[in-house]
Amino acid sequence: MTVTTAFHTSEPIYFDFALLRQAFLYFAGAMLLLAPLSRDPAVVLACGIMPWALVTLVDRPRMSSIVVYYLLFMWLEAATRLLLASIDGESLGDGPYGQDVNRAFWYAMASLIVLAIAFRICSGRLPAPTEDQLSEHRRWPPVTLFYLYLAAGALSFALGPLAAASGAIAQPVIAVASLKYVVMFMLFAAVLSTGNGIKLVVAVVLIEVITGFTGLFSGFKTVFIVLLLAALSLRVSLRVTNILGGIVTVMLLFGLALFWTAVKAEYRGVATGYSDSQAISSTMADRAGMLAVKAIHPEEIDWELATDQLLRRLAYIDFFGAAIAISETAPEPEVFARWRDALEHVAKPRILFPDKATLDDTQIFLRYVRDEIGDEGRAGTSISVGFLAENFIDFGFPGMLVPIAVMGLMLGCTLRYFMTRPVAWAAREAFVVTLVLNLSAGMELSLAKFLGGTILPFAVLALCLKFIYPSVARGLGRQT
Repeated sequence: MTVTTAFHTSEPIYFDFALLRQAFLYFAGAMLLLAPLSRDPAVVLACGIMPWALVTLVDRPRMSSIVVYYLLFMWLEAATRLLLASIDGESLGDGPYGQDVNRAFWYAMASLIVLAIAFRICSGRLPAPTEDQLSEHRRWPPVTLFYLYLAAGALSFALGPLAAASGAIAQPVIAVASLKYVVMFMLFAAVLSTGNGIKLVVAVVLIEVITGFTGLFSGFKTVFIVLLLAALSLRVSLRVTNILGGIVTVMLLFGLALFWTAVKAEYRGVATGYSDSQAISSTMADRAGMLAVKAIHPEEIDWELATDQLLRRLAYIDFFGAAIAISETAPEPEVFARWRDALEHVAKPRILFPDKATLDDTQIFLRYVRDEIGDEGRAGTSISVGFLAENFIDFGFPGMLVPIAVMGLMLGCTLRYFMTRPVAWAAREAFVVTLVLNLSAGMELSLAKFLGGTILPFAVLALCLKFIYPSVARGLGRQT
């Protein structure tokens, strides 16, 4: 007699929206317990519930992973301010901008709910892809994609000076340069789904970190965001190696961000010859040497100060609160001034209107925040009060929620376009991720840059998907 013993294994756990929703539900429970002990119990409770609410609203079949990042990053900009208040032993309204920061928090939470609903409306019922489209990325050869990434990276590097030199074509040039993120996402999707080519992923991360630190801004972080979004899009099953890899990725991202915060002021001085311009005048050796010295002697860095600076840089909601106070005491003399200026700027492409004034968000920032802008406000650098504040300036609350909904529907429709194209599922996600990364997700984005950064890059990327991607897909197919 043969005895057969059945071994039942537990269902695998996937890194997906359902897992995030469950994790954020636990987070909400923890905040529920902490709320009565805090100075702002209602704010703490709302802050704890919001990530779960946002993920629940957008947790629909085939919703793009970038939507979660887009919403949660803005939530983080508000939550960080609450964390700082707790560290300082204050309530949310005890900071330099007073109780208006408290109002800004609630207005921001309402805006995030509106944006999530808009995304759900646009992408809640996406048509189901075919089985071949869902699995096509598994047949892409990682080595070929790595060479494509190097070519796209070289193109992006070559186009950088052109974008900086010509404001008339800067946005379309930047959109073309961002194609390297499309290829990067496709490479990560192929590797994460098959387990082949891990060394290539490590090589891409190293290349992006090194090149990111050679510029004036924190370009190194994007590769980590793309990697995590690729894992979320593919619903990667969580094994010990994946979990450890995710932990290492997040810790490395935070560590590099902390290091950059600590050294960026001195580094930018060395890079620009301590001038007020954004032109790099020092040699690569000088810049690399300065960074190497800092990395070799970490004991010379004030890590506590760097952590505080990083958190305060993230807590962008302070500026929203400042704008609330100023706009109510000294309102705009013209109706809908912020939207009018933004629409006028977008409607006049510089290639047709070469005399168009340069977009200067910093002037608006100084008017409504009236604060020192420090190193972020270098000559030639634009710093904005953000589109939430601009909508409040024009419409107040709750009127601001109407244009916020319009913006959400606008962005959601562009995402829906890519997610309904008859191409590989991973390619759809790659183009969507690239489009939103062009926007520099966060509440600090100005109205004009949101509109311009959505419309023109969408057109460029849509043309690339239609006319360039098919040739790439055929080439990848021939190599399988």
